[in-house]
Amino acid sequence: MKEYDTETQPVPSFDRLTEEGEEALHEAAIRIIEEIGIQLNHEEAIEVLEEHGAEVHEDNVVTIPRDVIEDAVETAPSSFTLHARNPDNNVTIGGDSGEPLRAPGYGAPNVRTFEDGRRKSTIEDYETMMKLVQTEDVLNSAGYNVCEPNDVDQEVKHLEMVKRSLTLTDKVPMVSAYGEDRAEAGLEMVGIAHEDPDLSKPYAAALVNTVPPRSLDKKMLGGLLTMAKNGQPAVVSSFTMAGASGPATLSGAMAQANAENLTGITLAQLVNPGTPVVYGVPSSNIDVRYGSLSIGSPESALFISFAGQMGRYYGVPSRGGGGLSDSKSVDYQAGFESMMTLTAAEFSGIDFVLHSCGILESYSAISPEKFVLDCELIRNLERINEGFQIDKESFAFDLISEVEPAGHYLSKRHTLTHSRDEHFRTEVFDKRSHGDWEEDGEKTGFEMGHDRVQTRLEEYERPPIDEEIEEDLEAYVAEATETAY
Repeated sequence: MKEYDTETQPVPSFDRLTEEGEEALHEAAIRIIEEIGIQLNHEEAIEVLEEHGAEVHEDNVVTIPRDVIEDAVETAPSSFTLHARNPDNNVTIGGDSGEPLRAPGYGAPNVRTFEDGRRKSTIEDYETMMKLVQTEDVLNSAGYNVCEPNDVDQEVKHLEMVKRSLTLTDKVPMVSAYGEDRAEAGLEMVGIAHEDPDLSKPYAAALVNTVPPRSLDKKMLGGLLTMAKNGQPAVVSSFTMAGASGPATLSGAMAQANAENLTGITLAQLVNPGTPVVYGVPSSNIDVRYGSLSIGSPESALFISFAGQMGRYYGVPSRGGGGLSDSKSVDYQAGFESMMTLTAAEFSGIDFVLHSCGILESYSAISPEKFVLDCELIRNLERINEGFQIDKESFAFDLISEVEPAGHYLSKRHTLTHSRDEHFRTEVFDKRSHGDWEEDGEKTGFEMGHDRVQTRLEEYERPPIDEEIEEDLEAYVAEATETAY
């Protein structure tokens, strides 16, 4: 028999567009930008574009020449590295050698826990989420606004969240882009944590949301310009809702989202050529029967595929997907919807996965139990992506000849040895016999998630941080808080 020494091929990207389709969606976006226009409610942003040949129309609607857009996008890097407090947690995003950045859920005003049910989230919940981030190896970013701390004043909550992401974890953080002041404060805190006030490297990304249809507001534009001036990554994202803030046809919604994203990316590059950017499309559809957003839908998965493919088309990292669900509880619906969208992200080449874990209720809630269950889903997907080896040893011919027909391999050393590294072993989901499960209380997935949360919190160890740095962070927050009032 011929000798083999090979392995399974990489899973092909979940690309739904042909080259002609990519070109068509690019051309549609350019037409929207050149002929219809994008509203920009920020004086400096308008001035920057005017200097490069854009025209300003009524209500701050700006039309931008094709060459300005295409030349600016060309200057955006195809990959960049975010540097963490712990260098072992640095993340290279995009390019052939990049890895997906995975951050937890973002912006949920409510939590659902096994013990309390649904309630408003608090700063204590935020701390719990940061501890879970630190203990989950599939997450490499602390994110930002993982759950809304409703018990902290609006004027200072961004300070309290960034402080916790920098002290309770040593993974790369995100900061707020909601206005120049919040972006500057977050970046100043990151500079303190890294003892690099000039921000000589990329340390923190910020989510810059457009306002579909065809608008970018003053606050987000201020944050975008601040991130660009400091050379920090902006995740430009159009959350176009097909059937509500965008056309019901997916191609129409995608073209509009593409136009908004290209406008934001262009601005960042004109302000600071080469500044890192991410092309984000967290879009989905409206269920017109109820007028409600549906993020755990097949259309959501198609938008994820679109984001990954168009990111590659433009040569920039992409953002999309996550463990997305419209379910109100941690149940079958939550599991299958999250697996669908996580699978789409894993196999669409998405570089920046926000909402990786925990999300329920179409972004309205986050659950610590679902958080850890989603992380286990990600580990399963990573195992699928790994594939397996094909060689003489793996065929195990001697072992096959040794075992009698209709026998078994259970007692063989080969089985014990190779099943440890060849087979994925979950530490969360129940794989035991019915009897063992029954004797252990017949636990549901929600209950198993609850047990996992408790285990993770018990395992949590606060990462080391220089005492003077922490004191400087505390002093910064105290001074900024006093100034805010």
